[in-house]
Amino acid sequence: MANDFVSKLVTADPGLPRPNPTQSYWQHIPHALADVQSSVLPNDRDFAIIGSGITGLAVAKSLLERHPTATVTVLEARTLCSGATGRNGGQMAANAGEEYMHLAETHGPETAGKIVDFTFRNLEKMQEMIEAYDAVEVSELQRLQKLRVFLTPKKFEDFKTSIARLEQDHPSKKGMYTILDTDAVAEGYGIHGAAGGALLSAGTIWPYRLVTKVFAALLEKYPGRLTIETHSPVQSVEHYSTFASPITTVFPYTLRTSRGPLRAGTVVHCTNGYSGHLLPKLRGLVHPFKGTMTVQDPRDSVPNQGTSVSWGFHYIPSYDPETKRHGYGLYYLGQSAKTGYFYFGGENARIEESVSSDDTFVAEPSVTHLRSVLPRFFGKSNQSNWGLVSSWSGIMGFSSDGLPMVGRLPSALTGRRGDSEWIAAAFNGYGMANCLMSGEALALMMLGEDVSQWLPIAYGLGKKRLQETLTIPETVSALSSKL
Repeated sequence: MANDFVSKLVTADPGLPRPNPTQSYWQHIPHALADVQSSVLPNDRDFAIIGSGITGLAVAKSLLERHPTATVTVLEARTLCSGATGRNGGQMAANAGEEYMHLAETHGPETAGKIVDFTFRNLEKMQEMIEAYDAVEVSELQRLQKLRVFLTPKKFEDFKTSIARLEQDHPSKKGMYTILDTDAVAEGYGIHGAAGGALLSAGTIWPYRLVTKVFAALLEKYPGRLTIETHSPVQSVEHYSTFASPITTVFPYTLRTSRGPLRAGTVVHCTNGYSGHLLPKLRGLVHPFKGTMTVQDPRDSVPNQGTSVSWGFHYIPSYDPETKRHGYGLYYLGQSAKTGYFYFGGENARIEESVSSDDTFVAEPSVTHLRSVLPRFFGKSNQSNWGLVSSWSGIMGFSSDGLPMVGRLPSALTGRRGDSEWIAAAFNGYGMANCLMSGEALALMMLGEDVSQWLPIAYGLGKKRLQETLTIPETVSALSSKL
């Protein structure tokens, strides 16, 4: 019964992004391009990119820079950057270290090491892009250390074992993580109740401001080649045989949108948790996962550490049979260096609330939980008077094997003739450590370049992955184990 219930959740049509989502704090002052669109929807475009988050931006930017004449249209169902990128936790941090043991056992040390390298290089390239577009101040970039806090001895021991294996397999990575004991976490960082911790290089950012600023720069630089069409949800993608007429030889795809049709040579899906709507055969292989975020004001009750540290709190996933609520094992926390506000998220919700693509509401019990948990980490009362500045929900994309999907979509997954549909999606809550280079890799692959030296092979859509790990039974098994 549990498996049937979970199967229905993960294979449901996620639909289009809802037109009236909860308001993300990051977007409370909309960018001037928030509602940008052409007076008439353009047609006959070389590339149509669906989605305007960091992944869609990376694809568009790379195509425009690497191809001298390519025409690109970015289609967005809602306002610019209103999906996961504009609704996330603002964390620039990788999780490959704590995942290394599992990755090495599943994919081998070489591929696992590539994933570690890829995620950390992605974060470096994020900072390079921020600096190149003079966005350090506007995006409130902070280069700092991430303090991973382990709330149980078991989680701490598992982490240390994973890091030891990483350093054994890849000696050059020694020193990436600094292990801290209980006293060091409490005395150095004021965090109470930890079994231990670890430090690694990371950052925090206002992601919406970065993406919108770079899009604005691209529109200015490539006015004849780039258009951005917000409030233009893609309702379907159709492929016509190249023998139908001469025009469809060059532009064989028709994207049906709320503003009319658009013909394109190549279609790029950067829709993450919503991917299964236009690609029904992906339902269950990638599924939406709804996250909850809050902005809380500690009102000077704790020191402002926003320039030096961000936090992740790890615990063993839990399930309460009485309330049927799941604790998913991670809280994530950053602090504004300017205001002192805490940006705090993490999931404690019923499974049907979490495996959902509906971001039009935020569950009150989830917000209440986040408000009660955060002050305790700093040794404050559960009944704290910290102010709630904002709360919202956002939709992430998760895969059955915990890895992104980056590559050309085979016709077995599109259900359409043609071989010019591509995808970069399913970032499993770590988009900031994967999206930029995944989008770049996708663009380069579309232009015929070889990216195999740096894009992990495990991110691809090969037959072995589709037969063994990227499957509906694997997704159901992973989620059902929590019931």
